[in-house]
Amino acid sequence: MLRAEQVAHFHREGFVVLPGALTAEELAGLRTECHRRMATMVATMDAVGADTLGLTHRDRRYFLHAPYQESAFLTGFLLGGTLVDVAAALLGDAVYLFLELFVVKPADVGTPMAWHQDGGYVDGHPHDPYVSLWVALDDMTAANGALCVLPWSRMPAGAGVGAAPAPHVKDRATNDLVGYDGQDAGDLLEIPVGSIVAMSSTLFHRTGENTTVAPRRAFLASYSRSPVRAADGSLWNLAVRCR
Repeated sequence: MLRAEQVAHFHREGFVVLPGALTAEELAGLRTECHRRMATMVATMDAVGADTLGLTHRDRRYFLHAPYQESAFLTGFLLGGTLVDVAAALLGDAVYLFLELFVVKPADVGTPMAWHQDGGYVDGHPHDPYVSLWVALDDMTAANGALCVLPWSRMPAGAGVGAAPAPHVKDRATNDLVGYDGQDAGDLLEIPVGSIVAMSSTLFHRTGENTTVAPRRAFLASYSRSPVRAADGSLWNLAVRCR
């Protein structure tokens, strides 16, 4: 899946873009699952009478947990094939599925996501840097909230290029964790549908608003080289051995 120069770019800058990496069947399967998970989230919010659940804000931004065990398609997609091949090329032989979710920004009002490192959401538990594979389920543009990244070579000193993420502060209005407020606007990644952005868990990234007439959908799967554990030794999230 990855050429030597792509692996080198990841280890130098903290990310690499793989254009058009998904098959038509994989893309269709993910879109079907995204639609199903969206319906489940809306039903859950209706049932509990909530307009905000964690990072999800009704009609503005949805983070949709996608338990692979509930879907034969996701089980195959996440535990073998394209994503595991990419993760193994960047992490090495040991690959554990750590996290899986969809992110949807509705049309016209899709809310942005603040600068953060994925590792900043691990609540301060010590862990090896892991890799997040961000999959475009639509063409990603500046208008619909494409991903922006801050390459490692431009990160401020002490910002967590190594094993430890930078400190993050919670935005009480959005529940986002914010880890960077500098002047660098980052590099906008306008990529075609079916592309993958592989990011280190210590890479700063953000997304913009969706101002278009169509939803903007993405899928995120994270893989670690070792299980991530809390201070008491319990698993912090998933640790499903893929390789």
